[in-house]
Amino acid sequence: MVEITIDADLCKKCGSCAMTCTVAIPQQEKRGTIPKIADADLERCVCCGQCVAICPQGAISHSHFPEGTVNPVRSEYLPTYDQVLELIRSRRSKRAYKDKLVERDVIEKVLEAARFAPSGHNEQSTEFVVIQDKKIIQEITALTAKGLARMAMPFRYAIGRMIMRLMLGRRGAAYVGELAPELEGLVDLYHSGTDIILREPPVLILFCADSVGGTFAATNANLAVHNAALAAEAVGLGCFYPGFVVYVSGRDASIARLAGLPETHQIYGALAMGYPRLKFKKWPERNPAKITWVGFD
Repeated sequence: MVEITIDADLCKKCGSCAMTCTVAIPQQEKRGTIPKIADADLERCVCCGQCVAICPQGAISHSHFPEGTVNPVRSEYLPTYDQVLELIRSRRSKRAYKDKLVERDVIEKVLEAARFAPSGHNEQSTEFVVIQDKKIIQEITALTAKGLARMAMPFRYAIGRMIMRLMLGRRGAAYVGELAPELEGLVDLYHSGTDIILREPPVLILFCADSVGGTFAATNANLAVHNAALAAEAVGLGCFYPGFVVYVSGRDASIARLAGLPETHQIYGALAMGYPRLKFKKWPERNPAKITWVGFD
């Protein structure tokens, strides 16, 4: 049972906790009064920490956040907008790696950033599998190639295309159908000895979650992937999102079983990672943003 209390002597009656709580547990009846917390409302608490993080006086105590678990923001470390934008613009998918071991403490720094990604309903559902065994990575590549071949095969035949339209819908089948020649090309390259599916990275990180009851599991995992990719840049690593591995994993449990995941778990994201052999000194322009402004003059 969650317990939340407000110290009346410390509270400055600013109402910040009531304004920021995602599920409206502290209630300020009118400005200048101490917010109230009803025991019945505590069942809604998702333990996100918003209330203890926002209170300027430290007047709120939360059983999920004992002393030492709420930390001050070090404003001197916060980047400017231009610095953040330059990191985002300059981040490139890097697929060529040095034959060099990625140290465990460096990977842990990447995952430290990943675990602080936002998550729906504060589920914090994402789990990580870090693979450095070359044989397992090669087997994952083989399973991915097998899965891609299986996906592309029905589009060779009229009956297969019809079945895929029933399974995926017209637009879904049309999209995969357009990809089918590319998928077969990837598989052919793999069988000829050229791997452009995973590129034999020094490290493969799988972003996983329990698929039972995890409403936001896929979204949470990919938010964590984004954090991890930016953190990888900051510690001198290169990475790319091996989308075909994730795509095949969503339709076949073989890769999840190979990674030792429980039966209820699914792979929702991935990053291939290592020390890059090449460094980008320029970034190319992207398409202009497609924006619909609503309610603006």
